[in-house]
Amino acid sequence: MRGAKAFSIGVLLAAVVMAAVPVTASASGSPEMRRRLLSLTNAARTSHGVRALDLNWRLSRDALRHSRRMADEQSVFHMTNLYRVVRKWRPTVWGENVGMASTVSRVHRLFMRSSTHRGNILRGGFSKVGIGLFHRGGRIWTTVVFYGG
Repeated sequence: MRGAKAFSIGVLLAAVVMAAVPVTASASGSPEMRRRLLSLTNAARTSHGVRALDLNWRLSRDALRHSRRMADEQSVFHMTNLYRVVRKWRPTVWGENVGMASTVSRVHRLFMRSSTHRGNILRGGFSKVGIGLFHRGGRIWTTVVFYGG
């Protein structure tokens, strides 16, 4: 009986702690949002005869930090030294798309309507990508870092 009581108290305590901890998944961008943007990006690439990109999880963490910084400053801007972020993979080419919109699909549509962003998405020299999405105030702040070579 004592074990069942201790278990019940543990479950109750865990529930109280979980209720007290703010939920950050929606604020930081869910893995589903990242998968959605990767899927839209790769669909555009394959429909144009370009190889799909592989996701780099470590680079995605850097991209997420940048997206959060943009949300904090309420402004869209590029990383100050993109090469410093990607150099550990020894790329020969690299690029970045940054933006903000209300949905992941809208971010992708806006990227595809911009010749510079579209060029990055469809560039055959890119083989890897890091994606960071930060959701705050009804907006999704987005950083996509591409590299290859």
